[in-house]
Amino acid sequence: MLSDREREALREVEQQILDEDPGFARSFEARAQRLPHRAGGLGIKIFVLAGLLLSAFLLVAGSLAGAAAVAIGTGLIWLAWRWAGGMHQQPW
Repeated sequence: MLSDREREALREVEQQILDEDPGFARSFEARAQRLPHRAGGLGIKIFVLAGLLLSAFLLVAGSLAGAAAVAIGTGLIWLAWRWAGGMHQQPW
């Protein structure tokens, strides 16, 4: 975590770079737009699989309410991830 003084120094350096060479900053923005937006794809798949396995385990163990709660919770987290910016990712 940066202190207030360090943040201010960073802002000054950023502003100085932007003032001296605006094309430099634009080149980073252009590259950032071309980057693939796949962050978290594997992580969410592992999370969903773990949630489903835990739900199945709870069901086999005899806890219908626990299995349903884990399955519903996993599904809601997956839906929130999809609606929060994961929609542009490739379907699986």
